[in-house]
Amino acid sequence: MARRNDHTREELQSMAIDATRSIIAREGIEGVSARKVAQDIGYTVGTLYQAFENIHDLVLHANAFTLSEMLGDLEMAYMGSRDPLQRMVKMADAYLLFANTHQAQWAAVFRHSLPKGYVMPDWYQARIDALFALVENGVRAMAPKRNRQAIQGAARTLWSGVHGICILHTGDKLYSDHIASPRSLLHSLVKHYLHSWASEGKR
Repeated sequence: MARRNDHTREELQSMAIDATRSIIAREGIEGVSARKVAQDIGYTVGTLYQAFENIHDLVLHANAFTLSEMLGDLEMAYMGSRDPLQRMVKMADAYLLFANTHQAQWAAVFRHSLPKGYVMPDWYQARIDALFALVENGVRAMAPKRNRQAIQGAARTLWSGVHGICILHTGDKLYSDHIASPRSLLHSLVKHYLHSWASEGKR
């Protein structure tokens, strides 16, 4: 067992976050425990909790990396086209690809439940806000004259649908193989919803 002064607090945090992400990749969010993380990095649970407030704090740090990676992929997709609608289609494709290739990590972001009364840290909320801001930018380009509230509502409505298709697909609950692929369903959703929403704003 490593001594407490073998690593700085920052090094210990980095090691614990890496270990948590590895456990999530192997076993899913359900497999994460303070004991496993401490064992993986060669420290005691007590020492681990000197670097993190609790297990939820640690999981949020691990999930923050996933959110940052996801945001990077969506930003690349967004920049991959100048056409407003095609940008949104490409982002939906990138989201599905990320969910497919990082299933355990992606699921951990949405399956991790915080205790009642636990306040989401600002640094974590900022990552969520950045993801929605990107979607809102794409939606705004479809109808620049719509007000902010309408744009925010449309972005969340659309992305809830995109997320739902991805959840059903990764959970093998889509049951549409004989009808359409997940990508074609996403394309249909994005194109029809945004065309309708943009047209509604012109009335």
